[in-house]
Amino acid sequence: MKYEIRLLDVTLLMVNTENPRFEMVGTQREAISLMIDNQKEKLVKLAQDIIDNGVNPSDLIIVTHHPKNDGKYNVLEGNRRVTVLKLLNNPDLIPESKKSILNKFRKLSGQFKSNPITKLNCVIFSDEKDALRWIKLKHTGENEGIGIVSWDAQQKARFEERFEGKSKYSLQIIDFLNKSEFFNDDIRQKLGQVPISSLQRLITDPDIREVIGIEIKDGRIISHLPPKEIIKPLTKIIKDLLKDDFTVKNIYYKDDRANYIETFKDSELPDKTKKTSKWEIITSSPPTTIKPEEKEKKKSKHLSTTRNTIIPKSCIIHINQIRINKIYRELKDLDLREYINAAAITFRVFIELSLDSFIENKNINVNINAKLIKKVQAVSEYLGKNGHLTKHQLKPINTMVASPNSIFSINTFNAYVHNKNYNPMENDLKITWDNIEPFIQKIWDLM
Repeated sequence: MKYEIRLLDVTLLMVNTENPRFEMVGTQREAISLMIDNQKEKLVKLAQDIIDNGVNPSDLIIVTHHPKNDGKYNVLEGNRRVTVLKLLNNPDLIPESKKSILNKFRKLSGQFKSNPITKLNCVIFSDEKDALRWIKLKHTGENEGIGIVSWDAQQKARFEERFEGKSKYSLQIIDFLNKSEFFNDDIRQKLGQVPISSLQRLITDPDIREVIGIEIKDGRIISHLPPKEIIKPLTKIIKDLLKDDFTVKNIYYKDDRANYIETFKDSELPDKTKKTSKWEIITSSPPTTIKPEEKEKKKSKHLSTTRNTIIPKSCIIHINQIRINKIYRELKDLDLREYINAAAITFRVFIELSLDSFIENKNINVNINAKLIKKVQAVSEYLGKNGHLTKHQLKPINTMVASPNSIFSINTFNAYVHNKNYNPMENDLKITWDNIEPFIQKIWDLM
């Protein structure tokens, strides 16, 4: 077990974006924001205690060398203390929406800067696994937020899932592929070489699971797609993990995994119209038909509004126009909690530029300077007449044209840009995308 104790500058310490206290996030700012949401007033109490008494000298921060930022360190234990020190040094890291906590930290910051703490004694472990045993032993008491806050059952489960492999999702995948008649025999012989930790990292990402067509329930991987369909994306993943130049750095952060999703080709994606009853992938006899009661449930699509972006991270659209592709990627990153107006305006721009590209590509008879409503009508008619989309699939788009008061009407899209009194709503934007996604997907599939 190799480690050393060293005094490190707080600026070199990175708040863990995969802290077991909450879901994985992509950036330092997101990690800090989630810590504030999770701890609230407990952070204020801890900040006051640090100002009054300093950082507990008997409880060292546990870190490892950061895998992607040379010279910096990933905090495995002590994220609350590191977050508090960063907030005391710069309270403006706290969003304006959390006014109460922001004001308290601004007041505390004045006290802190008269006797600041700029360095912390840290235990630097060479191997993350060595640190994890000690971390688990440390979580015993909360003390109203001043002490170490214990993990609840969900947080403990995330820790065991990500670092101790107790859920063994990666092994469930390997076992499934070993037994599957649809999996390539040549690749099957190499399954023993697949880096389990990287496969586990991918499978525990909900956006990756959505792409594959699998879910996790009670520690088991389940699917409502036939084996042949989920084999497609799993084959790509296994092939990539077996490449010499493919390392954990390619998928370390959530943003890295979002970029990885974009590399899937249509032939590597499951056909999600081929539904079955849900089944555990470690079983050998998955169902081949949908149960009658499940058919009723699947008549209406469940619209996911739990995400924080207009376009889900799991969405894959191959856009061959460079600028429009960049706009599409930005819509998968813009956080509606902070940039709702920018996202709404960008959304409208993305739709119109997609229509313009399609109209030009297919020589559709509509003036490129026509109003948005005319472009939507023209493209919808083209897709319907040529059998690319059914009336049912085109219904959301036709509603945009026919219902001026609908949340995804043309009038609403125009209001995002031109009406200074119109405020876009997060759920409206997300539901709008969920309704028109097949339309946009088809446009770019045909170009």
